[in-house]
Amino acid sequence: MALSTLTMQQATRAGAALNYQSVSATGGFKFPNDGHTVLIVDNPDTTSHNLVFTIVKTVDGLAATRTVAVAAAPVVIGPFPTNLYNAADDLVFCQPNADMASAVAVVSIA
Repeated sequence: MALSTLTMQQATRAGAALNYQSVSATGGFKFPNDGHTVLIVDNPDTTSHNLVFTIVKTVDGLAATRTVAVAAAPVVIGPFPTNLYNAADDLVFCQPNADMASAVAVVSIA
């Protein structure tokens, strides 16, 4: 499966149902980031999975990543500072170590 782009949802004070999307370990996924974006992950498996986020800033010419372990419980990750995580297209790239069906929601909390 190729790199997929997830759709951002807007948080509201009235409440909004989360639209969970599937992600694949093959190719990874990307999502829009306005600096107020969080990723909600509801791991459907009983084992922990790793999500590896690309950090676009380099230090001394070295690229960096942030790995987040997601156990078998919902977690919220973010927000993602745009100067550290956004590629030139204002998208954040993430590589999961396993496929996760209907497990990820991208939400802007601004």
